[in-house]
Amino acid sequence: MQDPRAHLTALADAFNAALARCVEDTDADAVHRVRTGSRRLQAMLEAMLRENATFAVDHPARPWLRQLKQIRRAAGPVRDLDVHRKLLENLVGKSAPGSDPLHKQAEILDDWLKSERKHLARGMQKQIRKRQHGLAERQTAVLNAVGSVPLESVRTGRSADAVALEDFVRAADAMPLLDAENLHDFRKATKKARYVAESAAEKGPYSSVAKALKRIQDAIGDWHDWQSLFEEAGAAVGKDGPDLSAHLEPEVERHFAAAMKTTQTMRARLSGEWMALSKPPAKRLVASVRFSDRRLVSGF
Repeated sequence: MQDPRAHLTALADAFNAALARCVEDTDADAVHRVRTGSRRLQAMLEAMLRENATFAVDHPARPWLRQLKQIRRAAGPVRDLDVHRKLLENLVGKSAPGSDPLHKQAEILDDWLKSERKHLARGMQKQIRKRQHGLAERQTAVLNAVGSVPLESVRTGRSADAVALEDFVRAADAMPLLDAENLHDFRKATKKARYVAESAAEKGPYSSVAKALKRIQDAIGDWHDWQSLFEEAGAAVGKDGPDLSAHLEPEVERHFAAAMKTTQTMRARLSGEWMALSKPPAKRLVASVRFSDRRLVSGF
């Protein structure tokens, strides 16, 4: 992994810039950067703590992680609604324009999504303003703590890919059987591992491990967005939206099948890469990843 201090500072700077922008204007790109930035910071912090467990860093990092989680929880639903509105636009755009039932039902849903987004965006801005000062203080405390640790003791001998693969295998071992109930949680764990893989200075997003993890993340994310849109249609239109539901349901099923296929293929490949990288015998390896780490599947 590259110098953790430099990487953490760069991530924090990007996140703070997105926060400042969101306070002024909650456009889709700014909201996306806030949520993604908080996720990257969390993944990097947790990887640092796991690889270089020192109380000096752990103590200030926990409050910062809690604050980041609150911001992410506020930004997440806003970002989701932006994605869902785009999906709806693309879906209805495939059919013939006009005042047919499908378009009418889609307009009702879109109005509902816009209203929800406006309300949630206000709440997100309120959370940011409330926590901006505290976030800055906690960030300073963490960076100072990291800076007080000798660089040679902060560095890890393992590559970012190796750390990311271990994170992924832990998640895979914790959820050996995937279904509609736990697939989204598996995506969260995969996303964390991807951000760790991308922290490598020499490879970054071009790491083959990061690319494979992103394929899983994207495939599951596509399914989850369609599933959420289908549920939102039920809340907004209900029984008065049969045409809309008839268009959405096949999309949910198609993307679920694609997500499961991609996940199974990439999981087998990445697990094999982890086994090849590991020095311990296979039996010892399996035992080593069977420990509880709730952070891998929570907080996103």
